[in-house]
Order: sequence, then structure tokens, then C-alpha cells
Amino acid sequence: MKKLFWGIFFIYLNFNLDLSGHQLNLLPDFVGYILLILGMQDLAGESAFFKKAKPFAIGMTVYSALVWVGALLGFAMEGVMFELLSLAALLVSLYISWLLICGILEMEAQQEADWGGKTLRSRWKLLLGVQIANRVLSLAATFSDLSILYVLVAAVSIAGMVCIILYLLAWYRLWNAYGAKAGEKNEETTENNEQ
Repeated sequence: MKKLFWGIFFIYLNFNLDLSGHQLNLLPDFVGYILLILGMQDLAGESAFFKKAKPFAIGMTVYSALVWVGALLGFAMEGVMFELLSLAALLVSLYISWLLICGILEMEAQQEADWGGKTLRSRWKLLLGVQIANRVLSLAATFSDLSILYVLVAAVSIAGMVCIILYLLAWYRLWNAYGAKAGEKNEETTENNEQ
């Protein structure tokens, strides 16, 4: 669960460095996807959803590494084609997150545990709504001269940051709850071995 949390952290939080007019993410997404892949491998026996998400995570690792290297080398990432690729990458990323949440919910059901999977799912849905609203408003603002749309884009962007923080907090709580449950199991095993 630790690797999944840090993978999500790298993917959803961006700290950009401006290099000659190009932005370089200091927390590269491809590192996050590598961490997700490792976490999925650890939990592959727990749910088929983790196996299902793995090929998408591998594809996103390659894509995000190419985008990051392009930004590092100063290639302009703009135009309609890049916007379409960026939108596709966002959708795939959200789909990977959804599969991870489905896997966690399945694990909770199998182990009759509550690590906060339902909260995580509701935060994901909120994030999905804000991401869609942001994309739609951004496109409308690009093709329109209405200044109110830029204000709405700014407001939705701020709401998006809040949603990302809430989503990350839900992952963090899940990691802690899962770790506490794993710690209880280890203590029980140790006690049984001592007897």
C-alpha cells in the first residue's frame, strides 16, 4: 500500500520548474507509475483489478517518461495533438486509479475490513467531476472571448487542487489503516508461534 500511496503522490502532485519557458515537473509522473507497478505486483494475489491496471500503468510510464524527457530537452509540448494526448493520458490515469480503488474495495470485502476504500472512491468521483469541468471550461475559454470563462477556469483549478489534496489524504489514511491491520496480523502470528 505504501508504494501505491507514493505512486499516486508523484502522479497527482506537480511542482514545476520553469526552464527557458518550458516547465519541468520535479516529481515526474513516470516515477509514480513505476511505484504503482511495484505496488500492483505486491498486491496482485489480492485482486484481479491490480493485474488489469498494470498494462495501463506500463503504457503511462513510457508516455510520461517521454513527455518529461521532452520537457527536459526543451521541446515545445503544445498544439492540438499534444492536447489530445494529454486528455487521453488524463483519462487513462483516472482509469488506473479507478481500478486500484476497485481492487482495494475487493480486498476490504474479502478480509471484512474497512480501511477507507469507500471514502477513497467518493474522493475519486469528486476529483473526476472537477477534472472534467476543468477540461470543458478550458476548451470553452480557448475558443471564446468571454472573460468570465477564465475566472471559472481559475476557480475550478483551485477546486481541483483541493480535491487532489483530499484524494491524497484518503490514500494516506488507507495506507495507515492497512498497515495497522497488517501489524495486528503479524502480532497474532508471532503470539501463535511463541505458543
